[in-house]
Amino acid sequence: MVCAVLLACVLSGTVEVRAQIAQVMGRRYIKVIQPMELKGRELNPYRVYSLADAVRYYSGIQFKDYGGIGGLSTINVRSLGSERIGVFYNGIELGNGMNGQVDLSRFSLDNVGNLSLYSGRKSDIFQSATDYASTGSLYITTRRPTFAEGSKTNVTAKVRGGYPLMVNPSLMVEHDLGHYVTLSASGELYYTRGNYPFRYRRANAKKELVYDFRSLRKNDEVYATRLEASLNGIFENGVWSVFAYHYGSDRGIPGPIVNNLRYRGEELSQRNHFVQGTLKFDVAEGYRTQVNYKFSADYTHYVNNDDKVQKVDEIYRSYDVYLSNSHLYMIMPGWDVSAAYDVHYNSLSKRDGVTSAVPADFELPMRLKNLLSLSTQSAIWFLQAQASVLGTYVKNFTQRKGFPVHADEKAISPALLLSYTPSRRVDFSIQAFAKHTYRVPSYNDRYLSRQESEWLLPESQWQYNFGLVFSNNGDGVVREYGASAEGFFHDIHNMIIAYPKGQLYRWSMVNLGHVYSYGAETSAYIRYRIAREFDLMLRAQYTYKRAEDVTHKYDTYYRNQIPNIPWHSGSAVVNMAWRGWSLNYSFLYVGKRYSRQENIPYYRMAPWYTHDVSLAKAFKVGSGEMRIMLEVNNTLGQDFEIVTNYPMPSQLYRLTLMADI
Repeated sequence: MVCAVLLACVLSGTVEVRAQIAQVMGRRYIKVIQPMELKGRELNPYRVYSLADAVRYYSGIQFKDYGGIGGLSTINVRSLGSERIGVFYNGIELGNGMNGQVDLSRFSLDNVGNLSLYSGRKSDIFQSATDYASTGSLYITTRRPTFAEGSKTNVTAKVRGGYPLMVNPSLMVEHDLGHYVTLSASGELYYTRGNYPFRYRRANAKKELVYDFRSLRKNDEVYATRLEASLNGIFENGVWSVFAYHYGSDRGIPGPIVNNLRYRGEELSQRNHFVQGTLKFDVAEGYRTQVNYKFSADYTHYVNNDDKVQKVDEIYRSYDVYLSNSHLYMIMPGWDVSAAYDVHYNSLSKRDGVTSAVPADFELPMRLKNLLSLSTQSAIWFLQAQASVLGTYVKNFTQRKGFPVHADEKAISPALLLSYTPSRRVDFSIQAFAKHTYRVPSYNDRYLSRQESEWLLPESQWQYNFGLVFSNNGDGVVREYGASAEGFFHDIHNMIIAYPKGQLYRWSMVNLGHVYSYGAETSAYIRYRIAREFDLMLRAQYTYKRAEDVTHKYDTYYRNQIPNIPWHSGSAVVNMAWRGWSLNYSFLYVGKRYSRQENIPYYRMAPWYTHDVSLAKAFKVGSGEMRIMLEVNNTLGQDFEIVTNYPMPSQLYRLTLMADI
């Protein structure tokens, strides 16, 4: 079938059809578990935000921003920990060999065509073995070029500015090279000096106010560059792509405010590079294969000259090589099987920033990870099912003699996904899954963070999920609407949690022996066509969550909520569009939580919420289009902290001018 469509594409010679074929090659699968997804027009209300901000509006997400403008942005799904969330960029996992977390502020929403968030895993058995290993996954897919008839080039230029001082120009070019090959290239510069005002309030155990003052956040200056380029092509039996990425930044790290002490001597320089590619093709009728590859090199230079702490000057370099091969075979219509094997090598080195010497107490670790997955899927009448098993084998090495080597780590992780659709006339399904995952501590856990434990144990957990999903389309005033409700339970052993302890790129780690995480989340949306040119979209999400430490019943924090996890969180988005005008309003709420394991008043963190508003107008200019956007974030100027002792900005103002040629 795919071969026939590809041949038709070759004969027709249209770029639009070629782009559709490229997408079909990667998307033909049974969606047993429906993702939370934003794509195409649905992404437009969020484009005023960064990628890191846009994902906050997914149900079940905890968003962590350490220090505001100059800080680090990560996500956490259902209390599982940022390190357990796989972030995939064009189908291949992003990674940070040091701390296992992906800083989403490194990526732009400008060229993104699809954002998909999965609890459990993506329900596509034609995928790499790495896809099976995460407890949750965020898939970021860049848009594929399409061109108007008679045109071979698209150009999009954008410049953003705002207060506190921020300048952010960007440029994206797409070109049809012919012979069924397209080129995309984009880049941006980012500068900010975010000396924003904040308020700091602290009370003692008796709830007596001890500190209450206003000041300016310091050490927030950031210089950053991002460059991306990709080639996409098709041939008679398949598709291929190559993608290159560079990110460089020099920034001051806004440190914590502890009582009346303000730490602000940290500086961080980063250079991140990677090249990745994908090849998919049909080998024979009913048999397809896929090859993914990636090479990355990361450089980190950390300096702390704060006179309140010990001075630090460290340089880290990490290298990663990744190769994956997966196969899909159709036994009969409605029954497929697949197999995938991934091999992943990484290494980490450390040198003194002044002498360039390797510290005597650093191991120079290396790691070779092998992943093998076997899976099957079947669709019989109204029931769809997927079953898989993942084998993990990790071999640890060290380049220096005299250091203990961690033992080999291995696990078998099964999973079962079910979806039942009672009627073909109504888009309603009942979904459930059970899945085991296994996480090996990252380099940061093992070799950089020794404050809590030098020998952290691997983490093991079972996930159980049950949900209802409904959606429908109409041609009257109500054009589309839908809702979902899910309940979940996670049984986690040796849970590894991370929290900052003065250094944002390097984390303090601890094993929690046994954790229960359970709760429910709901979401709903509706789109109205009120008049011929007037659209109204409403979207809302709510999550209730408990994440309890149940290791020892005699602990003072037994069945207390684990750090930084709220009981209640939610968001709402309203988008109105009329004759090129677009008005967007978004509300984000995070309830109370605690900064430490003991849920006592002294560690209680107050709820926070933000109201964001943006107004945009699109203009036709010749054959192109211009768009101007004004946004105000945190319009009420609430003083809040996402992570304790790291105050966030009050109001932020942004003006964006974008031109498509």
